[in-house]
Amino acid sequence: MQVLSHFFDLMKKATLLFSILLCTMLLAGQVKDSYELENFSIMSDIQSQITDAKGWSMQDNGKWAYGDNRIPFTDSRTNTSRSEDVEALGIDNFISIDLRKIMIDDRQYNVLVKKYKDGEYEFPLISQGWTNYVSLDFYVFKGEKLAELLPEKPQFNVMYLVDLDCFISSKVKNYEKNIFIDPDLNLKSNSTGVVRGFDHNKGGYEEAIIRQIQDVRAAIRKSEGNLILAVYPIKANDREVVRFKFVKTYQNDNLVKMQTSPDNWKHLFEASFYEVDYSTWSSFIQDSKNYFIEVDNSPTEYSSNYNWGILRYQIGDYVGALEAFNKAIEENPETDDFMIYSYRGNTKSKSGMYCDAIADFTKAIDLKPTKVMDYSNWVKNYFNRGVAKFYCDNPEGACEDWKKSYDLGYGSASEYLNNYCGQKTK
Repeated sequence: MQVLSHFFDLMKKATLLFSILLCTMLLAGQVKDSYELENFSIMSDIQSQITDAKGWSMQDNGKWAYGDNRIPFTDSRTNTSRSEDVEALGIDNFISIDLRKIMIDDRQYNVLVKKYKDGEYEFPLISQGWTNYVSLDFYVFKGEKLAELLPEKPQFNVMYLVDLDCFISSKVKNYEKNIFIDPDLNLKSNSTGVVRGFDHNKGGYEEAIIRQIQDVRAAIRKSEGNLILAVYPIKANDREVVRFKFVKTYQNDNLVKMQTSPDNWKHLFEASFYEVDYSTWSSFIQDSKNYFIEVDNSPTEYSSNYNWGILRYQIGDYVGALEAFNKAIEENPETDDFMIYSYRGNTKSKSGMYCDAIADFTKAIDLKPTKVMDYSNWVKNYFNRGVAKFYCDNPEGACEDWKKSYDLGYGSASEYLNNYCGQKTK
């Protein structure tokens, strides 16, 4: 009997330990889910993009070769050991180079995303079983770095390097397969409205990037990768171009100092580079730079909240944007700036609050600007109010507003008048 009693005591202790362990595991799972949902960042749509560039490389016969969005191998003429699939990738290639925006701890960062053709052999030792796919590299860096990539007064025929000092530099290999098949990345079904607002048709890789950013932020992982962008604006006769290169490196001060030393990069463009028109490069940086907002030097609470509202709006955080715009208007209810009501109206529309948005667009219309340069933005309020009315079951009012915006010069309203109002404008 004593043996049996001792056995039952052991069983009770084991059951208790198992229960404690199970509770701990469940609690850990809850903490992980809470971390993923509460701290999930938001990434903006693509702000600027390069989709077309010439890639140049010096061949072993001393002549230059080029490819569209691809830097050819330097020994393509003499090396016959590479397969056609590998040869097609070149030294480097890209499908698109995108700039997007993200906020990390209320600081503005940009995300440079380079999508490119990639692939691998199933049996690399015998170069058999090649599979093509698309991968991407991404680099997250402080928004202030954009000013270094495009100086106010550019010096032509002078090379310069910009150390992006990346918050994180990483890769998503075969991202189309990983994004759309990996069940661990399917967050939309069980997360906040902000995350559900992501549109996979616009990229599909946002969640994978954001997860890695959050892991670095939470010190779950460490990013040692970095990127130096080499830029060479050239002016010859009437033509202005920019040559650029991606120099992958590591987060090491001594290494960066060595790589950015003029003695080490004076020959950087002698063997290979990408080339675009200067206007393409300028637009690529400036279009994204225009979204950078100075918030630290806001002179009033009104302007501070207004700026934070715009920042939140840019990255798609419409809940935060609406809160900031409301605070700004509370601080200065007599403001004559129509744009804050335009922003608040668009914020409500993007949140599905179409009927509430109508009053904001009406207020913006009433605050007609006196400056000619503001006119084009002001006219859009008629169009946007029309959209809000359409979704608020007022198609007649929508058509009236779209017609008004079209008559005032907003040509994009033409499609809506044709498709939804039966009014032919062409």
